[in-house]
Amino acid sequence: MADKEIVLVLTSNLFFMPRIEAAAEAGGLEMVSVSSADALMEAVKANIVPLVLVDLEMDEPVWTEALEALKATKTPGTRVVAYGPHGEPETLRKARDLGSDAVLIKRDFSEGLQELLASRGASASG
Repeated sequence: MADKEIVLVLTSNLFFMPRIEAAAEAGGLEMVSVSSADALMEAVKANIVPLVLVDLEMDEPVWTEALEALKATKTPGTRVVAYGPHGEPETLRKARDLGSDAVLIKRDFSEGLQELLASRGASASG
């Protein structure tokens, strides 16, 4: 698996997982889902990870720890895209401040998922 590009998803929301997995496969990626910052960092170290998706609806300590760890060990070529509800601008701002390359509201994330994964996150400009 170490030679295949993966999209790494930090989430506990099972609703989006089939859609993310289908979009990943269509974009030539394998999807790996994790639910903790430690698991995320282990996966980053063990794989080729052009894109990390961070669900901001997880418990805040989980995603803040993950974003801080990603920022501290920034891997060249890895984009970090966080996504969350539009009604929480402070959460979105905090994710941006913690080093996300892009922060999307959930609707935009969902609507642009195919392009986001195909571009390895380059299409995200939020």
